[in-house]
Amino acid sequence: MGSLTITYQAPGQRPLSVATVEDDRLLRQVARLAIQQAEQRAAAVAAEDPVMGMLQAAEVRRLRAALSILVPGLAVPCLAGDNVQ
Repeated sequence: MGSLTITYQAPGQRPLSVATVEDDRLLRQVARLAIQQAEQRAAAVAAEDPVMGMLQAAEVRRLRAALSILVPGLAVPCLAGDNVQ
């Protein structure tokens, strides 16, 4: 299984790894949240520019595909306690 890394990055500086968390449920929640936020950004872009919205939607599909490979259990329906609010 993977892990989550908390980083801090000051403007113009390189990221600094602060902590690592190994929690399968949390990893699935964060992956789903990343997809959800990408979908929301794509919808907002599409409202302004349909062509750019199509490009953003393609990026969302790529993100979903990549995370489905990297995060075990993400491709299956949400498990109890995994809901992203």
